[in-house]
Amino acid sequence: MINDYNKITQSVDLGSLKNKRVLITGANGLIGGYLAEFFSYLNTLDYNIELVLTSLSNEPARLHDILKGSKVTYIPKNLAIDSEWQDVGEIDYCFYCAGYAQPSKFMSKPIDTLNLNIGGLYNTLTAIFANKKATFIYLSSSEIYSGSDKQTAHTEEDKLCVDMLNKRNPYILGKLCGESIINDFRAKGMNAISARVSLCYGPGVLFDDARVLSEIVRKGLSTSTEIELFDDGSASRRYLHICDCVVMLLNITLQGRDSVYNVCGVEERTIYDLATIVGEYVNKPVKKGSATSLVSQTAPKVVWNSLHKYNAEFGELSYRKLDNGVVEFIEWYKNNII
Repeated sequence: MINDYNKITQSVDLGSLKNKRVLITGANGLIGGYLAEFFSYLNTLDYNIELVLTSLSNEPARLHDILKGSKVTYIPKNLAIDSEWQDVGEIDYCFYCAGYAQPSKFMSKPIDTLNLNIGGLYNTLTAIFANKKATFIYLSSSEIYSGSDKQTAHTEEDKLCVDMLNKRNPYILGKLCGESIINDFRAKGMNAISARVSLCYGPGVLFDDARVLSEIVRKGLSTSTEIELFDDGSASRRYLHICDCVVMLLNITLQGRDSVYNVCGVEERTIYDLATIVGEYVNKPVKKGSATSLVSQTAPKVVWNSLHKYNAEFGELSYRKLDNGVVEFIEWYKNNII
Protein backbone atom coordinates (compact mmCIF):
# COMPACT_ATOMS: atom_id res chain seq x y z
CA MET A 1 0.00 0.00 0.00
CA ILE A 2 2.89 2.38 0.71
CA ASN A 3 3.93 2.23 -2.96
CA ASP A 4 0.39 3.22 -3.95
CA TYR A 5 0.36 6.09 -1.44
CA ASN A 6 3.66 7.30 -2.84
CA LYS A 7 2.20 7.24 -6.35
CA ILE A 8 -0.65 9.45 -5.16
CA THR A 9 1.67 11.95 -3.48
CA GLN A 10 3.73 12.16 -6.67
CA SER A 11 0.66 12.56 -8.92
CA VAL A 12 -1.28 15.24 -7.02
CA ASP A 13 -0.32 18.61 -5.53
CA LEU A 14 -1.50 17.97 -1.97
CA GLY A 15 -0.15 21.10 -0.29
CA SER A 16 -3.58 22.67 0.28
CA LEU A 17 -4.59 19.72 2.52
CA LYS A 18 -2.09 20.66 5.23
CA ASN A 19 -3.65 21.71 8.55
CA LYS A 20 -7.20 21.18 7.23
CA ARG A 21 -10.31 19.43 8.59
CA VAL A 22 -11.65 16.73 6.27
CA LEU A 23 -15.03 14.96 6.53
CA ILE A 24 -15.51 11.60 4.82
CA THR A 25 -18.97 10.05 4.87
CA GLY A 26 -19.24 6.36 4.04
CA ALA A 27 -15.73 5.93 5.45
CA ASN A 28 -16.17 2.18 5.99
CA GLY A 29 -16.56 1.61 2.24
CA LEU A 30 -14.03 0.99 -0.50
CA ILE A 31 -13.38 4.57 -1.63
CA GLY A 32 -14.15 6.36 1.65
CA GLY A 33 -11.97 3.95 3.60
CA TYR A 34 -9.08 4.28 1.17
CA LEU A 35 -9.26 8.06 1.40
CA ALA A 36 -9.24 7.83 5.21
CA GLU A 37 -6.22 5.53 5.15
CA PHE A 38 -4.38 7.80 2.72
CA PHE A 39 -5.01 10.93 4.79
CA SER A 40 -3.81 9.05 7.87
CA TYR A 41 -0.66 8.22 5.93
CA LEU A 42 -0.22 11.91 5.05
CA ASN A 43 -0.28 12.69 8.76
CA THR A 44 2.86 10.58 9.15
CA LEU A 45 4.39 13.11 6.73
CA ASP A 46 3.32 16.03 8.98
CA TYR A 47 0.27 17.13 7.02
CA ASN A 48 -1.61 17.64 10.29
CA ILE A 49 -5.01 16.74 8.79
CA GLU A 50 -7.92 16.43 11.22
CA LEU A 51 -10.23 13.66 10.05
CA VAL A 52 -13.94 13.38 10.78
CA LEU A 53 -15.26 10.01 9.61
CA THR A 54 -18.79 8.66 9.46
CA SER A 55 -20.39 5.40 8.44
CA LEU A 56 -23.41 3.29 9.26
CA SER A 57 -21.49 0.92 11.52
CA ASN A 58 -20.97 1.35 15.25
CA GLU A 59 -17.80 -0.74 14.94
CA PRO A 60 -16.39 -0.07 11.46
CA ALA A 61 -14.01 -2.94 10.64
CA ARG A 62 -12.27 -0.99 7.89
CA LEU A 63 -11.36 1.86 10.25
CA HIS A 64 -10.10 -0.15 13.23
CA ASP A 65 -6.47 1.03 13.00
CA ILE A 66 -7.25 4.53 11.73
CA LEU A 67 -9.42 5.31 14.76
CA LYS A 68 -6.39 4.90 17.01
CA GLY A 69 -4.98 8.13 15.57
CA SER A 70 -5.06 11.28 17.68
CA LYS A 71 -6.50 13.44 14.90
CA VAL A 72 -9.49 11.26 14.08
CA THR A 73 -13.11 11.65 15.17
CA TYR A 74 -15.62 8.95 14.32
CA ILE A 75 -19.39 9.53 14.19
CA PRO A 76 -21.61 6.48 13.59
CA LYS A 77 -24.45 7.87 11.50
CA ASN A 78 -27.14 6.51 9.22
CA LEU A 79 -27.56 9.37 6.79
CA ALA A 80 -30.59 7.67 5.23
CA ILE A 81 -32.66 8.37 8.36
CA ASP A 82 -30.51 10.74 10.44
CA SER A 83 -29.24 13.39 8.07
CA GLU A 84 -29.13 16.38 10.41
CA TRP A 85 -25.73 17.68 11.55
CA GLN A 86 -25.27 19.51 14.82
CA ASP A 87 -21.69 19.40 16.06
CA VAL A 88 -19.58 18.58 13.02
CA GLY A 89 -17.79 21.92 13.25
CA GLU A 90 -16.04 23.77 10.45
CA ILE A 91 -14.98 21.48 7.60
CA ASP A 92 -12.58 22.45 4.81
CA TYR A 93 -13.06 19.42 2.52
CA CYS A 94 -15.92 16.92 2.41
CA PHE A 95 -15.94 13.66 0.44
CA TYR A 96 -19.52 12.40 0.29
CA CYS A 97 -18.99 8.66 -0.21
CA ALA A 98 -22.10 7.54 1.69
CA GLY A 99 -24.33 5.16 -0.23
CA TYR A 100 -24.65 1.63 -1.53
CA ALA A 101 -22.27 1.01 -4.43
CA GLN A 102 -23.08 -2.72 -4.68
CA PRO A 103 -26.09 -3.41 -6.95
CA SER A 104 -27.42 -6.18 -4.71
CA LYS A 105 -27.60 -3.70 -1.83
CA PHE A 106 -29.02 -0.65 -3.57
CA MET A 107 -31.66 -2.79 -5.29
CA SER A 108 -32.74 -4.31 -1.97
CA LYS A 109 -32.81 -0.94 -0.13
CA PRO A 110 -34.48 1.46 -2.58
CA ILE A 111 -35.76 4.05 -0.08
CA ASP A 112 -32.52 4.24 1.86
CA THR A 113 -30.67 4.59 -1.45
CA LEU A 114 -32.82 7.56 -2.45
CA ASN A 115 -32.59 9.18 0.98
CA LEU A 116 -28.78 8.95 1.06
CA ASN A 117 -28.50 10.75 -2.28
CA ILE A 118 -31.15 13.39 -1.63
CA GLY A 119 -31.92 14.26 2.01
CA GLY A 120 -28.64 13.02 3.41
CA LEU A 121 -26.67 14.83 0.73
CA TYR A 122 -28.63 18.09 1.03
CA ASN A 123 -28.30 18.32 4.79
CA THR A 124 -24.60 17.51 4.67
CA LEU A 125 -24.02 20.20 2.03
CA THR A 126 -25.92 22.71 4.18
CA ALA A 127 -23.77 21.88 7.20
CA ILE A 128 -20.46 21.95 5.31
CA PHE A 129 -21.10 25.25 3.58
CA ALA A 130 -21.46 27.04 6.87
CA ASN A 131 -17.81 27.47 5.85
CA LYS A 132 -18.25 29.30 2.54
CA LYS A 133 -14.70 28.41 1.49
CA ALA A 134 -15.21 24.65 1.84
CA THR A 135 -14.90 22.17 -1.03
CA PHE A 136 -17.42 19.36 -1.42
CA ILE A 137 -17.11 16.34 -3.72
CA TYR A 138 -20.05 14.04 -4.30
CA LEU A 139 -19.54 10.48 -5.51
CA SER A 140 -22.07 10.06 -8.29
CA SER A 141 -21.95 7.11 -10.69
CA SER A 142 -21.58 6.12 -14.33
CA GLU A 143 -24.90 4.26 -13.88
CA ILE A 144 -26.65 7.49 -14.82
CA TYR A 145 -25.67 6.78 -18.46
CA SER A 146 -27.34 3.36 -18.44
CA GLY A 147 -30.53 4.52 -20.20
CA SER A 148 -28.60 5.67 -23.27
CA ASP A 149 -28.05 3.60 -26.44
CA LYS A 150 -25.11 5.78 -27.51
CA GLN A 151 -22.45 3.80 -29.40
CA THR A 152 -19.52 6.02 -28.43
CA ALA A 153 -18.03 7.02 -25.08
CA HIS A 154 -20.33 8.93 -22.75
CA THR A 155 -19.29 12.50 -22.02
CA GLU A 156 -20.34 14.68 -19.11
CA GLU A 157 -22.38 16.83 -21.52
CA ASP A 158 -24.53 13.98 -22.88
CA LYS A 159 -28.27 14.18 -22.50
CA LEU A 160 -29.37 11.55 -20.01
CA CYS A 161 -32.20 9.08 -20.58
CA VAL A 162 -34.13 7.17 -17.93
CA ASP A 163 -35.93 3.86 -18.40
CA MET A 164 -38.73 4.10 -15.85
CA LEU A 165 -38.97 0.28 -15.67
CA ASN A 166 -35.32 -0.16 -14.71
CA LYS A 167 -35.14 -1.87 -11.32
CA ARG A 168 -31.93 0.07 -10.60
CA ASN A 169 -33.80 3.37 -10.67
CA PRO A 170 -33.54 4.15 -6.94
CA TYR A 171 -29.78 4.31 -7.46
CA ILE A 172 -29.83 6.00 -10.88
CA LEU A 173 -32.48 8.59 -9.98
CA GLY A 174 -30.87 9.14 -6.59
CA LYS A 175 -27.57 10.01 -8.28
CA LEU A 176 -29.29 12.29 -10.79
CA CYS A 177 -31.09 14.12 -7.98
CA GLY A 178 -27.82 14.30 -6.06
CA GLU A 179 -26.08 15.96 -9.00
CA SER A 180 -28.96 18.44 -9.32
CA ILE A 181 -28.54 19.35 -5.65
CA ILE A 182 -24.78 19.78 -6.17
CA ASN A 183 -25.46 22.07 -9.15
CA ASP A 184 -27.89 24.15 -7.09
CA PHE A 185 -25.27 24.76 -4.39
CA ARG A 186 -22.71 25.49 -7.09
CA ALA A 187 -25.04 28.08 -8.64
CA LYS A 188 -25.05 29.81 -5.24
CA GLY A 189 -21.28 30.16 -5.37
CA MET A 190 -20.25 27.04 -3.43
CA ASN A 191 -17.39 24.82 -4.60
CA ALA A 192 -19.38 21.60 -5.04
CA ILE A 193 -18.40 18.96 -7.61
CA SER A 194 -19.85 15.63 -8.81
CA ALA A 195 -17.58 12.72 -9.74
CA ARG A 196 -19.21 10.01 -11.88
CA VAL A 197 -17.19 7.06 -10.64
CA SER A 198 -17.16 3.85 -12.66
CA LEU A 199 -16.26 0.31 -11.55
CA CYS A 200 -13.63 0.92 -8.91
CA TYR A 201 -11.83 -2.14 -7.50
CA GLY A 202 -8.92 -2.94 -5.23
CA PRO A 203 -7.84 -3.53 -1.63
CA GLY A 204 -10.22 -2.43 1.11
CA VAL A 205 -13.43 -4.33 0.37
CA LEU A 206 -15.15 -6.01 3.29
CA PHE A 207 -15.76 -9.76 3.61
CA ASP A 208 -19.36 -9.51 2.37
CA ASP A 209 -18.61 -7.38 -0.69
CA ALA A 210 -20.87 -8.55 -3.54
CA ARG A 211 -19.34 -6.77 -6.52
CA VAL A 212 -18.35 -8.88 -9.51
CA LEU A 213 -14.60 -9.04 -8.93
CA SER A 214 -14.98 -9.92 -5.25
CA GLU A 215 -17.42 -12.70 -6.15
CA ILE A 216 -15.03 -14.08 -8.78
CA VAL A 217 -12.03 -13.96 -6.44
CA ARG A 218 -14.03 -15.67 -3.67
CA LYS A 219 -14.88 -18.49 -6.05
CA GLY A 220 -11.29 -18.67 -7.23
CA LEU A 221 -9.99 -19.04 -3.69
CA SER A 222 -12.72 -21.42 -2.53
CA THR A 223 -12.56 -25.24 -2.53
CA SER A 224 -14.58 -25.46 -5.75
CA THR A 225 -12.82 -26.85 -8.81
CA GLU A 226 -13.94 -24.09 -11.17
CA ILE A 227 -15.11 -20.49 -11.31
CA GLU A 228 -18.72 -20.46 -12.46
CA LEU A 229 -20.18 -17.15 -13.62
CA PHE A 230 -23.79 -16.05 -13.11
CA ASP A 231 -24.22 -15.55 -16.87
CA ASP A 232 -22.13 -15.67 -20.06
CA GLY A 233 -19.84 -12.86 -18.83
CA SER A 234 -20.20 -10.89 -22.06
CA ALA A 235 -20.83 -7.51 -20.41
CA SER A 236 -17.96 -5.12 -21.19
CA ARG A 237 -16.35 -2.97 -18.50
CA ARG A 238 -13.44 -0.56 -17.94
CA TYR A 239 -12.28 -1.18 -14.38
CA LEU A 240 -10.44 1.43 -12.33
CA HIS A 241 -7.94 0.58 -9.59
CA ILE A 242 -8.66 2.31 -6.26
CA CYS A 243 -5.25 4.02 -6.24
CA ASP A 244 -5.90 5.58 -9.65
CA CYS A 245 -9.44 6.48 -8.58
CA VAL A 246 -8.11 8.41 -5.58
CA VAL A 247 -5.54 10.24 -7.73
CA MET A 248 -8.37 11.39 -9.98
CA LEU A 249 -10.67 12.34 -7.11
CA LEU A 250 -7.97 14.38 -5.37
CA ASN A 251 -7.01 16.22 -8.56
CA ILE A 252 -10.68 17.05 -9.15
CA THR A 253 -11.24 18.09 -5.53
CA LEU A 254 -8.15 20.26 -5.16
CA GLN A 255 -7.92 21.77 -8.65
CA GLY A 256 -11.09 20.95 -10.61
CA ARG A 257 -12.74 23.86 -12.43
CA ASP A 258 -15.95 22.20 -13.66
CA SER A 259 -19.09 20.85 -12.00
CA VAL A 260 -18.88 17.18 -13.03
CA TYR A 261 -16.21 14.71 -14.16
CA ASN A 262 -16.11 11.12 -15.33
CA VAL A 263 -13.79 8.98 -13.19
CA CYS A 264 -13.07 5.68 -14.92
CA GLY A 265 -10.49 3.29 -16.36
CA VAL A 266 -9.26 2.78 -19.91
CA GLU A 267 -8.80 -0.98 -20.51
CA GLU A 268 -11.93 -2.59 -21.97
CA ARG A 269 -12.53 -6.18 -20.81
CA THR A 270 -15.56 -8.44 -20.49
CA ILE A 271 -16.48 -10.00 -17.18
CA TYR A 272 -15.42 -13.34 -18.69
CA ASP A 273 -11.99 -11.81 -19.41
CA LEU A 274 -11.81 -10.63 -15.81
CA ALA A 275 -12.68 -14.12 -14.54
CA THR A 276 -10.03 -15.60 -16.84
CA ILE A 277 -7.33 -13.44 -15.24
CA VAL A 278 -8.36 -14.81 -11.85
CA GLY A 279 -8.71 -18.38 -13.15
CA GLU A 280 -5.26 -18.42 -14.70
CA TYR A 281 -3.67 -17.10 -11.51
CA VAL A 282 -5.38 -19.64 -9.21
CA ASN A 283 -5.25 -22.44 -11.81
CA LYS A 284 -9.01 -22.96 -12.18
CA PRO A 285 -11.13 -23.09 -15.33
CA VAL A 286 -13.87 -20.51 -15.87
CA LYS A 287 -17.36 -21.76 -16.71
CA LYS A 288 -19.98 -19.49 -18.24
CA GLY A 289 -23.28 -19.56 -16.37
CA SER A 290 -26.66 -20.44 -17.79
CA ALA A 291 -28.82 -18.61 -15.26
CA THR A 292 -29.00 -14.83 -15.10
CA SER A 293 -29.47 -13.09 -11.76
CA LEU A 294 -31.62 -9.97 -11.42
CA VAL A 295 -28.46 -7.95 -10.79
CA SER A 296 -26.82 -9.06 -14.04
CA GLN A 297 -30.11 -8.83 -15.99
CA THR A 298 -30.44 -5.14 -15.15
CA ALA A 299 -26.75 -4.24 -15.53
CA PRO A 300 -25.66 -2.25 -18.61
CA LYS A 301 -23.98 -4.41 -21.26
CA VAL A 302 -21.28 -1.84 -21.95
CA VAL A 303 -19.77 0.79 -19.63
CA TRP A 304 -17.68 3.21 -21.69
CA ASN A 305 -17.11 6.79 -20.55
CA SER A 306 -14.99 9.59 -21.95
CA LEU A 307 -11.98 10.95 -20.08
CA HIS A 308 -11.49 13.90 -22.42
CA LYS A 309 -12.46 16.51 -19.82
CA TYR A 310 -10.28 15.03 -17.07
CA ASN A 311 -7.29 14.58 -19.39
CA ALA A 312 -7.61 18.13 -20.73
CA GLU A 313 -7.32 19.56 -17.21
CA PHE A 314 -4.94 17.17 -15.49
CA GLY A 315 -3.20 15.16 -18.20
CA GLU A 316 -3.43 11.44 -18.89
CA LEU A 317 -2.89 9.19 -15.89
CA SER A 318 -0.55 6.19 -15.94
CA TYR A 319 -3.18 3.60 -15.03
CA ARG A 320 -2.55 0.33 -13.22
CA LYS A 321 -2.66 -2.51 -15.74
CA LEU A 322 -5.77 -4.58 -15.07
CA ASP A 323 -3.92 -7.92 -15.09
CA ASN A 324 -1.49 -6.62 -12.47
CA GLY A 325 -4.17 -4.96 -10.39
CA VAL A 326 -6.33 -8.10 -10.27
CA VAL A 327 -3.41 -10.32 -9.22
CA GLU A 328 -2.48 -7.83 -6.49
CA PHE A 329 -6.11 -7.83 -5.35
CA ILE A 330 -6.18 -11.64 -5.16
CA GLU A 331 -3.08 -11.63 -2.95
CA TRP A 332 -4.50 -8.87 -0.76
CA TYR A 333 -7.78 -10.79 -0.46
CA LYS A 334 -5.96 -13.98 0.58
CA ASN A 335 -4.05 -12.13 3.29
CA ASN A 336 -6.81 -9.91 4.63
CA ILE A 337 -10.23 -11.52 4.05
CA ILE A 338 -9.84 -15.29 4.06
